[in-house]
Amino acid sequence: MATRNVAMTVTFVAWDTSANTGKTGDASNIAVKWIKDGTVETLDTNTVTEVDATNCPGVYKVAISAAEANCNIGMLAGKSTTSDIVVLPISIQFERLPDAAPASNGGLPTVDANNHVNGVQDTLSVNVTQIEGSDATDQINAACDAAIETYGLDHLVSASVAGSDVADNSIVAKLVSKESTADWDDYVNTTDSLQAQRDYTGSGYTAIPWNSGWDAEVQSECADALTAHWGATLTEAYANDNAAATPAQLLYMIYSACSQFTVSGTDINCYGLDGSTVKMKFTLDDATSPTERKRASSP
Repeated sequence: MATRNVAMTVTFVAWDTSANTGKTGDASNIAVKWIKDGTVETLDTNTVTEVDATNCPGVYKVAISAAEANCNIGMLAGKSTTSDIVVLPISIQFERLPDAAPASNGGLPTVDANNHVNGVQDTLSVNVTQIEGSDATDQINAACDAAIETYGLDHLVSASVAGSDVADNSIVAKLVSKESTADWDDYVNTTDSLQAQRDYTGSGYTAIPWNSGWDAEVQSECADALTAHWGATLTEAYANDNAAATPAQLLYMIYSACSQFTVSGTDINCYGLDGSTVKMKFTLDDATSPTERKRASSP
């Protein structure tokens, strides 16, 4: 398995299919290509060299650059112009591994006789206070307890608290105090605790005394409501005979029936705001001695 992105030399075989043996002395007749993750490329250094014609007949080599080796799968393939010579392809899988020697810069780490990682252990010895021995756990617990007490966290569950234990304007102080400078001393657990609030039901909530300061507020809201409904101009409108009417229609009908009307025989014509348009009509039961009148179906 080859290391990715590291220059290397690839060897391959040129085989004589006629003689059934490796072909020697054919370097100048061989042309190779590099297939990089399925894409054919021409090698930067496309020089084929025979390795050893005497001891390794048919074995040749070619250089692969670091850039050419920067792939997942590489394949070297080619051909020879010599008859019956086949260049056997070579497939290479690349992995991302350190290419330096172990324990050297860029290489894998090693350990010493104490099974300490070289380099890392030296750094720890300089920058870390080492706790060793049978009392290591006790020392850690003591350090944690001291830190908890330093920041007052022990007061949450294991220690009583006074006002001076909670800093003004801290989050806890702001949860219990409404002052501009939140102070824990404002909190009275007998009245402000959740239990005290739970118990304060009954008359405490059902018989809330009226605050005279609320009078003006209630009056103001009522005045606003009256202004919204009666302070604006009402659109002139009249309900039909035997139909339900809105408050505005009733007011205009009262105005018309009481202020602007004419009597002719048994007919009473009631006018609108313009004083000429008949908006309602009533019928008397007698033209001279009426005892009742009724709304006519139409003006």
